[in-house]
Amino acid sequence: MKQRCYRQFALISLMGFVAWPVLAETQTDDKLNIDDITKSWKCKYCPDFSEKQWEGFFSFGLGNVSNDSYKFGEFNGLYKKGTYLNGEFNSLYRDNEGAYWNLRGDNLGLESPNIGIEGGRQGLYKLNLDIDQITRYTLDTSRTPYSGSTTQTLPGGWVPAASTAGFTTLATDLHDVNISTQRRSMKLGGEYIASSQWSYAASFKHQTKEGNRPVAFGFGFNRSVTLSAPVDFTTDDLEFKANYQQTGFNGQIALLHSKFENTNKYLRWDNAYDTPASQGQAGTEPDNSKHQLLLSGNYLGFKDVQLTGMFSYAQLSQNEVFLPYTVNGALAPPALPTTSLDGKVTVINTNLAAHWQYSPAQAWHAVFEHSEQNNSTARYTYTYVRADDVFTGTSRANFPYGFRQQKLKIDTDYKFDNQIRLSGGGQYATVNRDYQSVELTQETSLWARLKHRLDNKLQYSVKAELSDRSIDNYNVVSEVVPPDNPLMRKYNMADRKGNKLEFNLSVAATDALSMNFSSDVAQFDYSATTIGLTKSDEFSAGADIQYLVNKDLSFSGFVHTTNIKSEQAGTTWTATNDDKVNTLGLGGSYQIIENKLKVGLDYVHAGSSAAINLSTGSPFPDLTTKRDSLALHADYRIDKNLSVKGTYQYEKYDEKNWYIDNVAVNTLSDVLTLGNTAPNYKIGVYWLTLRYNY
Repeated sequence: MKQRCYRQFALISLMGFVAWPVLAETQTDDKLNIDDITKSWKCKYCPDFSEKQWEGFFSFGLGNVSNDSYKFGEFNGLYKKGTYLNGEFNSLYRDNEGAYWNLRGDNLGLESPNIGIEGGRQGLYKLNLDIDQITRYTLDTSRTPYSGSTTQTLPGGWVPAASTAGFTTLATDLHDVNISTQRRSMKLGGEYIASSQWSYAASFKHQTKEGNRPVAFGFGFNRSVTLSAPVDFTTDDLEFKANYQQTGFNGQIALLHSKFENTNKYLRWDNAYDTPASQGQAGTEPDNSKHQLLLSGNYLGFKDVQLTGMFSYAQLSQNEVFLPYTVNGALAPPALPTTSLDGKVTVINTNLAAHWQYSPAQAWHAVFEHSEQNNSTARYTYTYVRADDVFTGTSRANFPYGFRQQKLKIDTDYKFDNQIRLSGGGQYATVNRDYQSVELTQETSLWARLKHRLDNKLQYSVKAELSDRSIDNYNVVSEVVPPDNPLMRKYNMADRKGNKLEFNLSVAATDALSMNFSSDVAQFDYSATTIGLTKSDEFSAGADIQYLVNKDLSFSGFVHTTNIKSEQAGTTWTATNDDKVNTLGLGGSYQIIENKLKVGLDYVHAGSSAAINLSTGSPFPDLTTKRDSLALHADYRIDKNLSVKGTYQYEKYDEKNWYIDNVAVNTLSDVLTLGNTAPNYKIGVYWLTLRYNY
């Protein structure tokens, strides 16, 4: 469309240039009026906004939810039984001078609304404002005897005891507490195109997160309580960008400042047990900030070679004032060695890539990545106080963890003909770490893939990959108390050999029927591990199908399964884990009346299970989840502007979790829990929505 506009504009301009001498001669006595000459010239293919400058739609919906469930309404806000109103709009304004405005909003009336405004002049500048909110409903079956915010207190008359069984007033002191968080964000930004080479952009984002969350804290050696801790976070991000482009090159420089603030500097709570202290205290997430410089570019100046690069340098800092070792007045630890951490971390990331089109049939691609985290935080020796109970006299120093990771990836792709394509490559990666059990790991991987198109209806691909990770040595960090078992290997820092095989088959059986099948197999062997993860096998397979009966009726479906088996060794035991995930989906749509009435149906089943078997003792019960969701919808177009849509969704969810099922607030003798239960629900949702297009 744009090319037609440009060609017609060029033709009109040429005609005007040719006609100019004639027009000049015929109007020697009168002043030449170009507007009179060109007002009848009209671009046939260019859009005309002189009559209709606004277009868009707005909709209004009325819905009903049959039952209460935090799990069902976890992110959509439909957590409570009752009636809901919902609105949505999208409006676009344009004129013939390139000015435009776009106003949109969705989920208006629910717990996750979003409003956006963008406007400006095409090719010159734009401004945008986005406001959104997301509420997460986590737990609605929790109970606790505690009340308060940053200071959590027990009710008057509470009777402390050595175990939860001795809390004689617990039954009458419990009250319901719901767990949820709400995130609100506002982003204001703009962009200015100064010339054909330079453009600039800036944005500011302000985000808050409020609510509560479950947090567990200890007393003494083995006693603990779970509290509903308050959440009150604020994050501000300020970013500036400058973009430059010229023939064969484009680049960007960006500056970012980010600041995180936590209103609640600590959490203090009453001790429900009879010892050791009357209260406990713990710090929360500290205030921190980040400054980052980002450079990126893309160069096409070489024949058949494309170069890209990225470099970022960031400084992270945290200097929150320390809390005292303990609020237990009976203990007398020495003074803190410093008043704050004064943490400083530098993060550097580099990415360099080259793409070489060696020939029409073959291409090479190389990537080098470098990432490092340099922690320059000073080390101090701190006294160890165990859960406001015991001043052990043991000293510990903070670990300024750091790492450096480098990767080199090279691959090639060769096209033999229109039917066969062969590609392959390899990667070599190293990771150096500070203050960890393994200082250096090296990993090499090789892969190859064959794509074969047998004909226009059948094609398949096969990919194989081998990997080998080795470590220099596994050392027990002497400063860790209690010390690690010298035979233990952490799975992400252990010798490992792996292989993967992927297969994909696509079939276009007829013009109306298409199918796709895929399968992946992976095996990882940690043969040098005595204690830890020793083996992992993964298998997944899936298929999907699309069938178009005719132009009005169509069906689709998919099925997928994943199975992960792993083996773990302890000092005197072994365990096997068997995790399975299965999903199934069916859908269909039918155009009953052309351009008037359309109906559809969608069904999705998702189930998972986790089995843990031990070599000694009884196995744990299986962890299982099942979700079945059925949705029916009908769209009826009343006229060219007005339509109505009706939907019904029924969802059933069942979860069995031995970790919390039948575990009341005081079931565990040394742990006072929130007593929450695994979610189970059956919910139906009705929606009737009216939409108007203009």
